Amino acid sequence: MSANPNLKPPSKRAMREAAEAARKNEPLILWWMPVVALIGPIIAAIWFGATADDGALGEAAVALIWPGAPVYLITLAVLWGGWKIELE
Repeated sequence: MSANPNLKPPSKRAMREAAEAARKNEPLILWWMPVVALIGPIIAAIWFGATADDGALGEAAVALIWPGAPVYLITLAVLWGGWKIELE
């Protein structure tokens, strides 16, 4: 079986236009990324609250800010970056 001699490979321009069209349909961030990134801060808040001598609710609330917020942002950035460069 031989290849069709009239069939030409797509041009670089056509390939670039197809890639740009596919990128336009891609969401900025997937819905599950912020949900997964919340796991670390929630675990930290539970841990800090459970190990507090007194004022467990206050300790848990503070733990959502520090270290919770940086952990959330870093995790979200890593997930997003890995998705954008298509790590598998």
